[in-house]
Amino acid sequence: MDMLKDFVMPVITALLAWWLTSVTHKRVARAAATAGLESQADSLLVSVSQLRASAAAGRVLWDSPAERGRTFLLAALHAAGGAAVTRMAGRSDRLSGLAGLGQAARFLAEERRHGKTASASVLPQSAAILAAAAPLLRHEDPAVAAGAQGVLEAIGDIENDEQFDRALRRFNDAVRTALQPRRRWWHRRRSA
Repeated sequence: MDMLKDFVMPVITALLAWWLTSVTHKRVARAAATAGLESQADSLLVSVSQLRASAAAGRVLWDSPAERGRTFLLAALHAAGGAAVTRMAGRSDRLSGLAGLGQAARFLAEERRHGKTASASVLPQSAAILAAAAPLLRHEDPAVAAGAQGVLEAIGDIENDEQFDRALRRFNDAVRTALQPRRRWWHRRRSA
């Protein structure tokens, strides 16, 4: 009996230690995966929010009819001012008209440069979105990967707020579902 006790107890202890170690490692891996998914999803949402804010600012600052009207008015004022200065210097009407057009062209060129600079500032934000979306596109949960793909597709038409909001909602729902703790087998069996 002592021999059986000396042999069986260490084997049972080793099996129990192996099982507890395995369960602990799985819990730690699951917690790390959950934290990683949360971080990746947050990174994507922050990057997308920055891009949407830039697009909204671009609409307000450059693309609205009111801003276009202001630009036209300012260009006309530059033209009138340039023509008046040249006319006051005693130049001909033709030369003063050309000087006014030159002033307006200089103003419009500066406006165009500012608009292109603002458009170019979107490139780093787009790169940040792609970098944030890359691990999510390879996620083991197909709903999370499909949600991230939907967000990337919605960026192509960032002006369509309804489509963009739907894509973000689908992505958030998929992430929330993936982050929910899995039910133990005895809970699943009891509820079935």
